[in-house]
Parts: sequence; structure tokens; C-alpha cells
Amino acid sequence: MNTTGFIRGYMAKNMDAESFIKVVITALSREFEREVKLDRIDDDKYLIAMDRYSIIMSKKCIDEIKSPYGIDKYILEEFEKQGFNFDRNRSQYIQYCFGIFDGV
Repeated sequence: MNTTGFIRGYMAKNMDAESFIKVVITALSREFEREVKLDRIDDDKYLIAMDRYSIIMSKKCIDEIKSPYGIDKYILEEFEKQGFNFDRNRSQYIQYCFGIFDGV
């Protein structure tokens, strides 16, 4: 088993929504070498933005899809809908987000 996936699963299970979304934002920032901003809109909602792409997520939504790479995938898919293009095979991290396990 991949250690990173195991750790991510443990974190998803044991962290609250706000703490876990911060982990996801850090991972996305490192992966794309761009600033991904996380701004709290109110007690329940967060604005997540990278370049000209942005989404709003509630704590409830985060908790509902919280899994090792589920939130990462959700954010990336929402950014794709807005025109963000990237190679889903660019790294092991992105492959994990999209369930691509060939050659891993």
C-alpha cells in the first residue's frame, strides 16, 4: 500500500473539514506551483481560488465528499469546467485524485 494514500486516508477520517481543506489546498498549490487561496466567507463557506478559477464549498460539502483524494478531485473537476487544463497523468498525486492506478 502506498504510504501517502494511507496517511491521506487517516487524515480525511480524523480531521475536521477546515483542517482537511487546508491540507488539500497546500497539496494543490505544490502540485501546480501556483498560489491556491482559501478564504473563509462565513462560518460555513470557503472560497477556493487559483488564478481565474474559483469555487465555493461549504463545510457540509467538504464533510460529505471527504475521502483521501475526493476533495482534490472535486476542486480540479470544478476548475476544469471553468477551462483549467491539466494532464491527469502529470503526477502520482493527480493520478490518485482521479483513480488512475496504472503503473503505480
